[in-house]
Amino acid sequence: MRILLLAAAIFLTIHFVRIDFVEGTIPQKPTEDDQVLCEDETRSIPVTSIHGDTIESLFALYPDAEIGFIDRLEQFYTLNPHLKLQGIVGGETILIPLSNSEQNKCE
Repeated sequence: MRILLLAAAIFLTIHFVRIDFVEGTIPQKPTEDDQVLCEDETRSIPVTSIHGDTIESLFALYPDAEIGFIDRLEQFYTLNPHLKLQGIVGGETILIPLSNSEQNKCE
């Protein structure tokens, strides 16, 4: 019985020391790899579709003169990949892309 308790104590000690070395008890300051890099994010607005909506009708309701139709359509499918192979269903939340007219916040 002593051997079993000794083995369990040694196992727990080794386990706690290993977790301490791997994860650390004191949080470290973030390194360059951990920092979030600024990326060109596509601004979008969520829209709930109704029966009979098309991509063209949604673009007409939310116009954007700064982006061409093809570029906007590409961003639309990037934001909504599930709509590549199916039509728009009523009651579905869809993201409509908008242009990035604001200044970059990372500078």
